[in-house]
Amino acid sequence: MGRMLGKMFPSRQVPVKATTQASHVRERAFGGNTAAMAAHYGVSERTVQRWIKGDRTPQGADAERLETQAAEVQITETGRKRRAREYTAKGTGFSGVGVTVDLDDAGVEIKGSAVVRAGRMRPPVVVKLTGEQAAALVEDPDSPEAEDAINQALADYFQLPFGDVTAADLHTIR
Repeated sequence: MGRMLGKMFPSRQVPVKATTQASHVRERAFGGNTAAMAAHYGVSERTVQRWIKGDRTPQGADAERLETQAAEVQITETGRKRRAREYTAKGTGFSGVGVTVDLDDAGVEIKGSAVVRAGRMRPPVVVKLTGEQAAALVEDPDSPEAEDAINQALADYFQLPFGDVTAADLHTIR
């Protein structure tokens, strides 16, 4: 999600260093409260302090969650609304945003023939979003509307090689 938000908000790049990510997340998402951030990540306060100081770096799932959350705190509500209006103005035309979706990791199932399910689902695909789809993702990436937008973009992607694929044929498992 962090990389996708970086494409949609190019002036709001996610910090590369984990120390900066941790510091931004603590200040912007938790109001500077180390204890709250530690509780959210399920680690000790000392661990969060070490992340910020640079003595340790988060690993595995914590690193991924921190990167995603660091991307989210870079974007203000006003910025989201402004960007959503810009994408909405593009309507059903290409928004300029392409999102890489690893269908297996995302848990996407496609109704249809075994060729569709097995043949095309292995490699990640890059789906091009319309302005309306991009606006739904910008407004709230975790909303049902955002999920519907991704499903419609995937249906559009599969439409050319297989035909008769609709968003209703896709089901995202959460």
